[in-house]
Formats: sequence, structure tokens, C-alpha cells
Amino acid sequence: MNFDAIVVAGGRGARLGGTDKPLLHHGGATLLDHALRATAAAGRIAVVGPTELNPVISRYAADADAGQVITLTREYPAFAGPAAAVAAGIRALGEGAAGEVPQPGDRAPLTLILAADLIAPGPAAAAIVSYAVEHYDDALTPAPAPPGEPATAPTNPAEAGDTGLELAEFGRAWVPVDGQGRLQPLSCVIETAALLRAVEASERPGEGLANSSMMRLLAKVQIVRVSLDGVDYADVDTWEDADRAGIARPSPRPKGR
Repeated sequence: MNFDAIVVAGGRGARLGGTDKPLLHHGGATLLDHALRATAAAGRIAVVGPTELNPVISRYAADADAGQVITLTREYPAFAGPAAAVAAGIRALGEGAAGEVPQPGDRAPLTLILAADLIAPGPAAAAIVSYAVEHYDDALTPAPAPPGEPATAPTNPAEAGDTGLELAEFGRAWVPVDGQGRLQPLSCVIETAALLRAVEASERPGEGLANSSMMRLLAKVQIVRVSLDGVDYADVDTWEDADRAGIARPSPRPKGR
């Protein structure tokens, strides 16, 4: 089964003094290089981030499969957060290549959402895509109910009646859970149709998804929690994170430049 990918590569890098996290080097390549390689099996890739990422994207595209489409887009407004970035990415994936008019059947049935600041994104991406593909044909199942109460769905706060959707129409997001029980929504796979509906249902008039969290966006779908053995979700938010991963700090710019 084919899939598309959204690589979330924006953000201010505030705790890194404004450094572009995706351009940090680890293991001989940038973090964005690693993220792109982790999505190499996708039919289309939308990278959401600043134009400074273009050289890395161009270098990757030069060696990519000839049939793969990769594009750079930006959330609006800039730095509006990961949910807004995902919304921009899913729209870009539907715009076609080289100005082609998108056709309804062009989108892949599944979309991988991946952060560009993960230290080792390959194993997480491969494992969650494999799991989602394997379970794609499974029926949606009601959420476990407290003792004495009927089962309900979906498995998170949004209820089918609140959106006018029946259970079978909700769609699913397969979201990894780390060793501390925390959901990792920026390493997940979601049914593409469900993501499109979730974006439309979550956007606020005049604001879109600015400053919204990924969990607000995923509240519109059924979350399937997935434990993946041996997967590390470590990312780089601070220089302490970078130091632990062996990532060198960029040399300071000379004064006056």
C-alpha cells in the first residue's frame, strides 16, 4: 500500500537560540536528511518549513526515485505550530506536481507525519508505517468502556455525534506510545481522508489551526495507540539534547555579519 508523508520542519528553535533544528548535523548528515531518508518509500513528500531548507531538499531530490514528488511549503502564519504545519502539508500533497490539477484519486490512502528534529527517525517511521499498512483493513473498534458502561468510540475526547460522523467514517491515526506512555503524534500515520476531515473540522474562522496542538487535530479521529519495540523518539529541543546526541553546536557568526 502506498503512502504520502508530511515532514514538519518549521519552528523557531527558541531554546536553541533560533538555530534551524532540521539543519543540525548528526552522523554525517542533517536531521532533515535523516527525516527525508526515513520517508523515502512515500509517493509524495511535503516538507513544511522555511526556504533555508531548500538545499537539503534539492540534494535529496537529486538521488530520489524519479517518480517521487517532493515539495516545500510553509504553514500560515509562519511558526504557527505543528498542527498548522500538518494542515499546510496535507494541502500541498493534493496540489499535484509541476502545477498539475489534482485528481480525487491521486492521494495515497495513508499519510505519515514525521518531525524533522528526531535524532533517529528511520526506525520509528518504518515501524509505524508497517503497522498501519498491516492494520489498515481492520474495522474501527469501540473504545474500552468503564465497568458498567457501554463501549463508545472514538478512543479520544471527540465523539462521533459531535461531528455528525458515524464511527466507520471517523478514520484512524496510528500513534506510537513511548516507554513513558506518552503519545508521539509527530511520528504517526493517519488515514488521509480522516486527516483532511480533521483539518477542516478543527480550523477556526480567520485563524486556521494557528497555535493549535497536534492532539487538538487528532481529537477528530480515532487514535490507535501503538507500542513499537526498540524505537527511540529522542528529539532535539535544547542544546542539552544536542550534546547528548553528539551534535556539534554551530560556530558563532563573526561580529558584524
